[in-house]
Amino acid sequence: MNQRVLGSLRLSVETDDSTAIPRQRDHIQHWVDAPGREAEIIGWATDTDVSGGLHPFKRPDLGKWFTDDYKDRWDVLGVMKIDRLSRRVAHFSEVVQWCQQHGKVIVSTQEGIDMSTPMGKMFAQILAVFAEGELDTIRARARDAVQTRLAAGAWVAGLAPFGYEFVQVGKGKGKRLQPLDHYKELAEEIAAKVLDGQSLRSISRDLEGRGEPTWLSLIQPNSKRAQLSRWSNSSIRGVLLNPKIAGLYTYKGEIVEDDEGNPRMIADEPLLDMGTWHRVVMRLRDNRSFGGQVTKSRAMLVGVAACGGCGGPLTKAQFTNRYPAVGDRPARENHYSRYKCSKHAVHGSCPRAAAVNTSDLEGEFTRLFLEHMGHLPEVRELESNLYDPSHDITATRARLDRLKADFAAGKYDGEEKEEIYWSLLNSQTAKLSRLRVLHAEYERSKGKFAATGRTFADIWNSRDDEGKQLFLKEHRVKILVYRDPLPDKKFGFLMQLGDVTRMARAAHVEVPDDLAHGVITFNLPTKEHLRDRSLDARQVRIGLDVIDSIEAALRMAAEENERSRMGGHTLPAARSKTNTTDEHQQQVSGDDQAHA
Repeated sequence: MNQRVLGSLRLSVETDDSTAIPRQRDHIQHWVDAPGREAEIIGWATDTDVSGGLHPFKRPDLGKWFTDDYKDRWDVLGVMKIDRLSRRVAHFSEVVQWCQQHGKVIVSTQEGIDMSTPMGKMFAQILAVFAEGELDTIRARARDAVQTRLAAGAWVAGLAPFGYEFVQVGKGKGKRLQPLDHYKELAEEIAAKVLDGQSLRSISRDLEGRGEPTWLSLIQPNSKRAQLSRWSNSSIRGVLLNPKIAGLYTYKGEIVEDDEGNPRMIADEPLLDMGTWHRVVMRLRDNRSFGGQVTKSRAMLVGVAACGGCGGPLTKAQFTNRYPAVGDRPARENHYSRYKCSKHAVHGSCPRAAAVNTSDLEGEFTRLFLEHMGHLPEVRELESNLYDPSHDITATRARLDRLKADFAAGKYDGEEKEEIYWSLLNSQTAKLSRLRVLHAEYERSKGKFAATGRTFADIWNSRDDEGKQLFLKEHRVKILVYRDPLPDKKFGFLMQLGDVTRMARAAHVEVPDDLAHGVITFNLPTKEHLRDRSLDARQVRIGLDVIDSIEAALRMAAEENERSRMGGHTLPAARSKTNTTDEHQQQVSGDDQAHA
């Protein structure tokens, strides 16, 4: 009966002629075809670009032949050399033990080893030991080469990162990165939009609309991944958070530092300067504008507006009214949208769920917001534009503690290792000192504000609905929408301006008197309504809630004013804006009487 032979072929580097895949295949086939040998090839397990350090059970092609579905299909595992099967003694021993338990035989055709005999097993184990030693030597040489190139600031390996091309430093000195002019402009444009508060989704849509090719489609145009690649939130985030965009050298995901603890640079002129990159990273990691609060909806007030009845978030729903043809009048459709209480829509738990036409709510909100705040200058906290080194200080301290503990445990015994220890200690200590200086600057900037040179109206009018949504979230603006708050009003809302008025007060920008508490109301009960006893019990409850909200806001505003009076620089006072509609004038005057 013929022995069923499984040929195992492995190669780490495709250009290695001495152990090329065709040569391995021919050698095993020649052994099978030898006169007098009753054997036949039943299959080939071919693994290219696979290290000898990977366990044979886990190899992409060979691994399946050890499973229950394939193990009964072969009797002999044929390899050209033992190191083609594995370069790890422990892995090799596990394969040998598995073969013994399942009645299989391993044969090395070039070395003439048949492990069905005791002598063959002994020689195979000896060769496996030498193979493992050779693997360690190869890896040590590779590590030394990498460290040499890292120290010289030369590119180690891999495809060019976003926006760069390779330039030769010198013969035998490796390569460095040089930015492409178009992609430097593109990176600066994307960074500016992120710092301006635009959403990653709107940026990606703009790049797709302009036909801007993705980086992968340029450097690997024929790959399937490149053909499927698109600009998206995650792709832009990945580009901006990669330290290489600021010219920083990374190895295995970590920024490489020199002996003094400074980051090594791989590009003389990076796509983004270090300060801009730090601000972008801080911006992307700010949960207020780009984190968990970002919604899938692009509607202006989703994630901002809530139901006054139950506190549940409002969602935007699309509706269609269809009218059939009647006589000479053709059939027609009327499309519209509404903001609705999500809790009522899903659970039916809101007794008086807010529901209002999109155009009505967004129109009145925009009118009042711009009327009261549009003329005011936008200000930002200085600390939001600075790098907060707190995390890096903690990490550096932990690294120093580990380093000292390892030294105390004797891991740096010996003259050469001790020299490495002192070099690492000095570099991390110097790095900690620099980080403390940065942290002191960051702390000094807390509570200070500066004008951006734009008014709130400038920002609002330059953005689409999604951009306005992010703007409101960034400034912590909240809206509570009520249904039938007054006998003759279908909806009303309370707008809490959050950081908008807080920042104005902190920067000593004068705000209108009717916004001293940072609250705007529209179509909601006042004390006058409560005195008239013209409201039902639910509307009275709304009026009391509104009064409580404004009183709480007044207390917080007073406390904020007291704190801001202790420091900060002054901006020119902004003129007070008066209400232009009789309806709103009556509303505001009612609120003023409630808190006189």
